[in-house]
Amino acid sequence: MPEQIIYISPHLDDAVLSCGGLIYEQAQRGDTVKIWTVTSGSPKEEELPEFAKLLHMAWGTSADTTAERRLEDLEACRILSAEAVHLDWLDCIYRYKNNGEALILENDDLFDIGVEPEIDLIEEIAAYLQKNVPSQALLVIPICIGDHMDHRLVIAAAKMSALPAYYYADYPYVTDHIKELAILETANWQRVPAAISEEGLAAWQKAIAAYKSQLSTFWQNKDELDLAIANYCAGGGGRLWQRVE
Repeated sequence: MPEQIIYISPHLDDAVLSCGGLIYEQAQRGDTVKIWTVTSGSPKEEELPEFAKLLHMAWGTSADTTAERRLEDLEACRILSAEAVHLDWLDCIYRYKNNGEALILENDDLFDIGVEPEIDLIEEIAAYLQKNVPSQALLVIPICIGDHMDHRLVIAAAKMSALPAYYYADYPYVTDHIKELAILETANWQRVPAAISEEGLAAWQKAIAAYKSQLSTFWQNKDELDLAIANYCAGGGGRLWQRVE
């Protein structure tokens, strides 16, 4: 029977950005591949923090930006023959602290490791994973390279769940944190070999391009996107890792 593989994606693009080619290859060989996006809930328009409003303007999206991004994700997953599962927690750009202050006030806050962990939220997500991940499924989670707040949230919840998992390097953050990747090479980590075909690479590039609202965040145009992903794939990127104790 085909294996069920569940990728945990912090946002509506992370798993596809990081290993879309591999997801395509797994689906083509007959595996049931699902991408669970954790922070895909829609915030109330009247409760949008100022930083979120600025991002929406930069992305050129409507009032319900998350609904637009969910549609983008459905198209990306269709291209890769994966099933999209959208969970209802909010992206960190929409969340508030207990004191009523927005969690994210500026871009640097997204990567501020000094922010106190949202324990209640971590526990909620961990409990969801424990309850809903089938015992025979292969769970794949981000390594958390780059320390994005929502990536830290997901990895903390996955560890709390105590479920066995494989890992993927967070793209494109990994390209700016080569030293972190080098540490993996010398620590208790092991690469999982995998071949990504030309067809798989093309599907990966096409799936990323489906996230139209997000492209300008990383690339100037589709050609630049295609070249970046081709180089990343050729250098061994987009495959999985496992911990070796």
